[in-house]
Amino acid sequence: MLKIIKKHGKIFKAYRLGDQHPVLEGLMAEGKILFMEDGSFEVFSQEAVQSGSGHGQKAEAGDWIRLDSKGFPYPCTHDWFQENMRPAGGDDYEQIPKALSAWTADQEMCPEVEFLIREKGLKLDEESFDKYYSAILWGNPEAADRNAVLVFYSVSYGDDGRVTDADYNFVAKTEFDLSYDVI
Repeated sequence: MLKIIKKHGKIFKAYRLGDQHPVLEGLMAEGKILFMEDGSFEVFSQEAVQSGSGHGQKAEAGDWIRLDSKGFPYPCTHDWFQENMRPAGGDDYEQIPKALSAWTADQEMCPEVEFLIREKGLKLDEESFDKYYSAILWGNPEAADRNAVLVFYSVSYGDDGRVTDADYNFVAKTEFDLSYDVI
């Protein structure tokens, strides 16, 4: 596994779902965010679009979306956003850097990825470059190509050292290179 950290000084735009904002309105007009009848939202990240499911990641009013370098929105729960982001003025935010773990398709299998396959529905398709990674994330099918990076936001271990839980997502390689340093 790789050890990574968010690049210092990486500023990105973020917006709270449910607020009135021209950027949110524009993303809705483009179909990148859908408002659902139950008051929730579907957010169409790169990986949601690549999955071909026709659905976005589920998010609630009060959750945040941040934009990647290609203008795709990514949802963050309100609590996670408050714990991990600091305001940088206006709609700009910086992620508080902390060491994380990551895995790529060219690395040897590890217990953390085995846990995701066994317990969290991760699928690795050796026959497909475009949809090598797939899983249900944020309540929606997600897919990423073989060059993407699987980033672990948290991993929990039991007293015996076995993985008991993990929170993760796929990050497109171009976005990973812009956003993270390997340490």
